[in-house]
Amino acid sequence: MSVINRATAHYASQERLIISVPEWGDDKNPLEIHVFPMTMAEVNMMGKIASKKATNIEQAANVIVVKAKDKDGKRMFSVSDRDKLMQEADYRVVSRIAERIEEHFFGDMEKHKGNSAAISSGETS
Repeated sequence: MSVINRATAHYASQERLIISVPEWGDDKNPLEIHVFPMTMAEVNMMGKIASKKATNIEQAANVIVVKAKDKDGKRMFSVSDRDKLMQEADYRVVSRIAERIEEHFFGDMEKHKGNSAAISSGETS
């Protein structure tokens, strides 16, 4: 198997986060937001849609726009939905979803900061 195939297989094998959102569901079931691991394209998209002085609220809306997907991996929101999330959606729900996403993918970032320096120039991981 080629290296690129191993890299993409690794991505596909990772566990996804599923967030249940009863407030946005229908009469029978809560909405399920599927959150797949972060990709380079998503990091790039976050950088493009975020303003340089983005508030925490803007960041919460950006995270949801970029990361919220259906079970098939299709994005649930477009960039044009961001303003509606910020202005017309319940802050408590939007905040809760964004916090779950950030905790899942970025919760231990502080723990890992600086660890790259622990590998000497002769070592690889």
